[in-house]
Amino acid sequence: MAEYSNDEERLAAIADFFKHYRNLILSLLISTSVIGIGAFGIKYTNDSNNAAASKIYAEWLKGINQEGINIINENLYYDDLINNYESTGFAQLAMFKKASALAANSKLDESELYFKELISISNGFFGNELINKMARVSLARILISKENFNGALKVIENLMTGSDPFINELAGDALIGQNKQDLAIEQYNLAKDLYGDDASKNIVIMKLNNIQPVL
Repeated sequence: MAEYSNDEERLAAIADFFKHYRNLILSLLISTSVIGIGAFGIKYTNDSNNAAASKIYAEWLKGINQEGINIINENLYYDDLINNYESTGFAQLAMFKKASALAANSKLDESELYFKELISISNGFFGNELINKMARVSLARILISKENFNGALKVIENLMTGSDPFINELAGDALIGQNKQDLAIEQYNLAKDLYGDDASKNIVIMKLNNIQPVL
């Protein structure tokens, strides 16, 4: 886990992470949520709420894509989605985008609240598994930056039985913060073995080398 000499460096690091990670997340969401939301729409073709939410979401996207319109600003379309259609994938995707944008703009406290709310409304049998997972990962990253390591582990504990190396890497970061080196090494090694790209693998190896002899 990286060491920061002051709060400004820590805040800059988490904001930079979300600026870059947001692009990765949104790329994933664009490819997968289209399928997920499309399946949701097919399953509920007669659901007027979903149809209405899709139109409002499209208008919201149109607005934030205009020059000078910031995604974190107050927006009537966004409010309509969240207040009246929060159970739809469109509203949850909008909330995810806004929470990520807040984090990228160093508004971590606000972002944390949005991610917590998103986890709540996207959870459960009729929830959105993909968005719930990404919200948990994003919230855990924020909590780690705030040194709330126990909170971060609780957020992702139900994801740690899967095969996502980034979850294992996050768990390792939180465990290092708790001075549980042996458990952290175990999680980092899982991440290293699961990562398919050299860049991510090398980052984990660097973290391992900070707490044990060079591999």
